[in-house]
Amino acid sequence: MQDLDSSFFNENEFGEIVTLIRGGNSFQMKGLFDAPEVANESVGEVSAIAHAPRLFVRISDLPGSKPRKGDVFTLGSTPFHPAMKLTAIDFVSEKDGVVVYSLEESK
Repeated sequence: MQDLDSSFFNENEFGEIVTLIRGGNSFQMKGLFDAPEVANESVGEVSAIAHAPRLFVRISDLPGSKPRKGDVFTLGSTPFHPAMKLTAIDFVSEKDGVVVYSLEESK
């Protein structure tokens, strides 16, 4: 967990500050955002398969330490992506105390 804090969740390295909006309340936390870069690309006759955008956060940073489908996250603009608002469509709680959310753009 120490390596995650010092590198991946560190906003001076890979991480960024994200905001969770749940039940009308906002919660800021550190996260690591990962989005597919392959858009409309193919290899020969086979289309490239890209994963849904993902967000990694510490479970202890979530309200009640509980992730939820439907959680909404806002991300500020960075050199790697524009500002965006995303909704959790699924999540996996890892044994190392990290939750990995699968996301889609909020409507």
